[in-house]
Amino acid sequence: MKETVSYLKRKGLQVEGLFRRSASIQTIKDVQKLYNQGKSVNFDDYHDIHVPAVILKTFLRELPQPLLTFECYDHILGITSVESSLRVTRCKQIIQGLPEHNYIVLKYLICFLHMVSQESIYNRMTASSLACVFGLNLIWPSKGTASLSALVPLNLFTELLIDFYTNIFNSRTVPGEILP
Repeated sequence: MKETVSYLKRKGLQVEGLFRRSASIQTIKDVQKLYNQGKSVNFDDYHDIHVPAVILKTFLRELPQPLLTFECYDHILGITSVESSLRVTRCKQIIQGLPEHNYIVLKYLICFLHMVSQESIYNRMTASSLACVFGLNLIWPSKGTASLSALVPLNLFTELLIDFYTNIFNSRTVPGEILP
């Protein structure tokens, strides 16, 4: 994840439609194979900025459990019933309960997505757009798939994490954590 985010930060922040376009399925499988073998990947060899973007989304989607954990699912669905002015505080409470490893990876990822959203004048990827792309890659129910009605709270929660990254993640630091 660090290698992929680092590459996207260097070369993709101002690419229009970053995370919205697909890449060759075979290329994605080839890159995944390299990573699974513990090898480094030179994304310049692929001449397509969307390859690392798809790799990042695929990595999150293929985790055995969601980064935001099954235990958070119902809490996240409840975000729409929280008064607007208290939603950021509620997001903060929910992620404070994450296991340390999940929290570190989430903070790293959301920090990067916040950077992407800050370049939305170029890349057209606002926090809302990024939330639509990443929401279901961060959290899903333990059984079945998320219902259509679940998309609104899941995406809202993700959008709040991105928009209010600094406020939400400022109170918990973990020794040795690295940010993009």
